[in-house]
Amino acid sequence: MKDFDFVRPKTLDDAVSLYKMAGQKASLLAGGTELINQIRSGKAQPDLVIDLKHIRDLDFLSMTPEGIRIGALYRTRDAELCGPLRDSRYNALSYASGTLGSPQVRNKATIVGNVCRASPSGDLIPPLIALGARAKIVGPGTSRSVTVEEVIVGPNRTILHPGEVVSELEISRMEDCTGCSYSKLSPRKSLDLAIVGVAVLLRTDPDSRCLDAKIVVGAVAPTAVRAKKAESILIGSKFTEATIEECSRAAAEVSRARDTSIRASAWYRKKMVEALVKRTIGLALEQIKEGKKRGRLWNV
Repeated sequence: MKDFDFVRPKTLDDAVSLYKMAGQKASLLAGGTELINQIRSGKAQPDLVIDLKHIRDLDFLSMTPEGIRIGALYRTRDAELCGPLRDSRYNALSYASGTLGSPQVRNKATIVGNVCRASPSGDLIPPLIALGARAKIVGPGTSRSVTVEEVIVGPNRTILHPGEVVSELEISRMEDCTGCSYSKLSPRKSLDLAIVGVAVLLRTDPDSRCLDAKIVVGAVAPTAVRAKKAESILIGSKFTEATIEECSRAAAEVSRARDTSIRASAWYRKKMVEALVKRTIGLALEQIKEGKKRGRLWNV
């Protein structure tokens, strides 16, 4: 492991300025669950590590009738245990957070860090894409908002430039009769990377006809991918067994997994996409039913 400088800025502006000056020779540290391992193994050799953990303004979860905001330092363990989040329309984020790594990892890992890591098997990425989450990206004298789907361009690759920091994620209010769920297939409930991860968001009319659908599949391609053909099969239709079967088969077509993977064969992953899409559609529909029952008691 090579030597590097270590700084702890107290403000986001200071962090952005330091990051801009150091450029590609610098690495940002939020949770550090991935970066520390990469430095120890020699895969990452930064000249400067910028520790964001002392910028306390970045550690927050804000839930309002307009939606939710998640700061860059908000940890996955906090999301997993947050009662208001678990009891809200956005509880797919709480569940997905609870499937990431071990409790020790979740105590350090951040939701924003999971996005910026851009792992094909990242657990938070499919539900965030399904929910239409946007990343607020702050640079030297600049600020822009980009969808999480657009932020990630390949395995461990994002659109972020040197000097740019994702300060928070923003998710707009979910409309009534909308449900979002996440399912993960792995050897164990947590600890292990996903073999397949599926997030489904559904919006229905009062007669339970599908008005909108998003199906996002992770761990089967270089990035989490929308199954748009499968979505189009649901939109405008009733949730009959035949329609869900057709949708699930279409969703499996997005799998680009290779047999060289040590975790699962391409054939197995494709079959599991089909199975998990069916399951997750059912979970999203159950959430819609639960929301109708709760009415005004359903948070956010």
